[in-house]
Amino acid sequence: MIVLSIRATQVMVERRKGTDMAGERRFSTGVGLLAAAGLVAVGIAVGLVLVGGRGGSPTPTSAPAPATATATGTAGAVPVPGGPVRPDSGLPVLDFSDLAWLDFHGFALPVSPAAGPRSLADDRASGFAHTPLGAALAAIHVVFRTDAVVGAYIFEPTIAEQATGADQPALLTRTRIAATRYAIPDRLTGRFSDPIFRYAGVRFDVAAPDRVVLYVATDAVDSTGTTGYAAMRIELRWERGDWRIVVPPGGNWETVITRIASTAGFQLFPGDRSPRR
Repeated sequence: MIVLSIRATQVMVERRKGTDMAGERRFSTGVGLLAAAGLVAVGIAVGLVLVGGRGGSPTPTSAPAPATATATGTAGAVPVPGGPVRPDSGLPVLDFSDLAWLDFHGFALPVSPAAGPRSLADDRASGFAHTPLGAALAAIHVVFRTDAVVGAYIFEPTIAEQATGADQPALLTRTRIAATRYAIPDRLTGRFSDPIFRYAGVRFDVAAPDRVVLYVATDAVDSTGTTGYAAMRIELRWERGDWRIVVPPGGNWETVITRIASTAGFQLFPGDRSPRR
């Protein structure tokens, strides 16, 4: 768990409240607020692993623990700190020819007319194709929306309807606690300012018709201009006509995030990864 001083936490929460009132929802005045709040969605937690403080925010003193879960597939290997993920020989090769970048309140999320999401009503995302690319996009969109930072109007139905597994109640409880503790507004209004990471690519470890295990890689630039990389393991199941995420042990995304040395072995997303309105 990332550790910050109590005073630093208080200062960043106060800044967050002031920023919301101004019409922007910041991922921080840098990185620190989300570290303090313990908000750990796919890229958010990965960004915290990678980036030191910005705008005067303290640099985290420790990173989330490396992933300990192991995949059941025969190809590839679970990423370990300091090393790239091995190529996924024999697993799906994705077609990114129609990929674009959606502006989600100032944050860039990948979308595809063919693979989804087909519905973006009420800031949620659903209707993903029953394909490997559909699973990859679902992993990003759904996990992102399980984070407290998006507000209860989004995370409550997302977790209730698009997350599965024995630890789904634990994820909902953890997210509610974070949202309450840091007085995060229920509705996401305005725009995230200065997002701290970008989605870089995806790598498959298991690709069965109704079950996929993959890693989503992100990159981020720290205050010195150095780019760092991290990856998150996400399992999905095809249930009731759409991809649903399997909640990790204890409802804690930090248990499935690890730092990696590079994006070697990942299928990298094309384009400049800037949000398109």
